[in-house]
Amino acid sequence: MAKQDVVKVKEEKATKCYTYEVKMIIQVICDEDDKAAQVKLDKEGGYVTKREVTLVDAVSLYSGDKK
Repeated sequence: MAKQDVVKVKEEKATKCYTYEVKMIIQVICDEDDKAAQVKLDKEGGYVTKREVTLVDAVSLYSGDKK
């Protein structure tokens, strides 16, 4: 078989959707009150000091008809 006659077959991989529950403790450095700290958290973020991740679900996504 000639090299130009070879057709590369696309390898199909299952795509999955993973759902996680994430519980975090974040510290915000701020010179003002808690409302200003929350605004700063929403705008700039903070420092993650603790993070717990739990896998909730994993589902294969529909990838089309297989013929």
